[in-house]
Amino acid sequence: MQTQSIKDQVYQGILSDILDGVYDVTSVIREKDMIEKYHVSKTPVREALVQLCGENILRNIPRYGYQVVAITPQQIREVVEYRKVIELGALAASFPVLTEENLSELEKLNDEVQEIESIHDYKIHWKCNLEFHRKLCSFCGNSYLQKALEEALRLCTGISNQYYTKSWEGGKEERAGNHERIVQALRKKDLETAKEILARDLDAFREELL
Repeated sequence: MQTQSIKDQVYQGILSDILDGVYDVTSVIREKDMIEKYHVSKTPVREALVQLCGENILRNIPRYGYQVVAITPQQIREVVEYRKVIELGALAASFPVLTEENLSELEKLNDEVQEIESIHDYKIHWKCNLEFHRKLCSFCGNSYLQKALEEALRLCTGISNQYYTKSWEGGKEERAGNHERIVQALRKKDLETAKEILARDLDAFREELL
């Protein structure tokens, strides 16, 4: 198994902090601070920051530092449409080969959401939401679709940290209900209804924010 380079470790560390909301659009990320935090030299830190800038996650402000790029409404609309293409396609591909075990895995994830209903932490609920969508996509067995979804979910996680406040509480029950209805439709062998509910679930994410 290939070991991560120092640059990749720093990159993943900074990216994780961005996605977890440690750094927001008002934060300033400085090379000096990252060198001290990760106990590495300047070169891997700078390479990691340059990569994050190239991916439009950070922007470089000369002689000042780096800041998280604010996500625009247009990006939200586009990533939702992108996820529809990926997830509806994956669902259609997996539908003929779905097993009882697959449906039980989805139901287990839905049960876990019910168990944490009283926890008022959107990050916990958001992670559960992502796990449902990852699992549903995984049944298609297409690694390219799964990789594309992971990239889209990464952006959606950044969106959730920049935008979600009271909107998460308001839509939490609807999302959980949509996931249950998707499984119910799949149990009835009703692909079209399952696709409609999945599309509606993704649209709800956009509508809560815009």
